Amino acid sequence: MGGSFDSSILDNVETWFFTLLLLALYIPFAFFITFLVLHKIRKIEKPEAFFIASPGGLLEMVLGAEECGADSKQVGIIHMIRIFLTVFTIPSLILISFPGSFKREAIWPIMDLDLINLIILFVIVYLGIFIGRIIKLPGPRLFGPLMLSAIVSIFEIYKIEMSITVVIFAQLVSGSFFGSNFNGLSWKIAGKYIGHSVSVVITLIISLLPFILIVKLISEITPAAIFLAFAPGGVNEMGLLAFLLNIEPAFVITHHLFRLSVVVIILGLAQKFLYPKFKLMVKQRNNI
Repeated sequence: MGGSFDSSILDNVETWFFTLLLLALYIPFAFFITFLVLHKIRKIEKPEAFFIASPGGLLEMVLGAEECGADSKQVGIIHMIRIFLTVFTIPSLILISFPGSFKREAIWPIMDLDLINLIILFVIVYLGIFIGRIIKLPGPRLFGPLMLSAIVSIFEIYKIEMSITVVIFAQLVSGSFFGSNFNGLSWKIAGKYIGHSVSVVITLIISLLPFILIVKLISEITPAAIFLAFAPGGVNEMGLLAFLLNIEPAFVITHHLFRLSVVVIILGLAQKFLYPKFKLMVKQRNNI
């Protein structure tokens, strides 16, 4: 994903500043509306509803739920279903809303791997993870290599060109990881969680529509790229999707990284002002 960045990103800093500012406004707005839907309509208790309502930050929300004594397993599974539903539905929604945004074509593995590119890939991966851990990046296994490969690409140190086989392998690993987390879940509970997740995804997407319109009015960025950049999916999943659909991957990835940063800031404020209340609610609930 980092290889999709190039030096042209420096020419779009001014435009991206406004879209990132709107994203910073969208996140707390969508967070609050989704929380209300989950608590008032889906009848989920406030502590769980808060951590489920977040438009991102699966790991951070699970850890937050654990700290407050809330049902962290429910929070984690609903977030994973949210990501799955988003990745599964977004391409179709983009084609329905913005016809011609991309073409659906079969992608087949090509085994003519370039040895030099493959060696550089492994160097970037391991060096990126090492640097990510040294500077304490969140998710160093993703953000370390992504940051390093983006720097290499932006400053034109080397043009990274990966075979589609590597991308397909990345999809298989990502999909298998999410699927394996549903081990031991009953169909009854799964159906209930899917209902919550559908409500989350619908609410987040509806909350997104006015922001897409505003971004479109102030910039020349395609609506499909805006939709993908603001969509409530995971950073690596949405970045991989943007790369595969060839819809401005650098723009999409940058906005999803920023989205995660804003979510972490909100969580930091919640830790100070909301966590004590959530802990009390959970304690009272457990004593009943």
